[in-house]
Amino acid sequence: MKKIWFVVFLFAGCGDDAELVGASCRNQGDCQERCLSGKDYPGGMCSVSCRDSRDCPSDTVCADKDGGVCMALCSYDDDCRGGYECKDKGLKGEPGEARMCVGG
Repeated sequence: MKKIWFVVFLFAGCGDDAELVGASCRNQGDCQERCLSGKDYPGGMCSVSCRDSRDCPSDTVCADKDGGVCMALCSYDDDCRGGYECKDKGLKGEPGEARMCVGG
């Protein structure tokens, strides 16, 4: 019985992280902070505002888009959800680029 509760707890925690950055959304109520929409965010994307990558959750970076938003890091297109591609994009508040999931 303890194993079952552990698995349920583990999956519940993952769901909360997804609502923070990367999950699909239709409106602000679907996300913990922001629901980004438009052609750059197919199916909407939950994110948080940032000044640089230190403001973002682990495995995300601060993209120089929409005033600074956290986006998921990736290595390949398959690392991103449907409608998104893994591309090098500029960072906000720091030099250089990073590979992140962006609308395709």
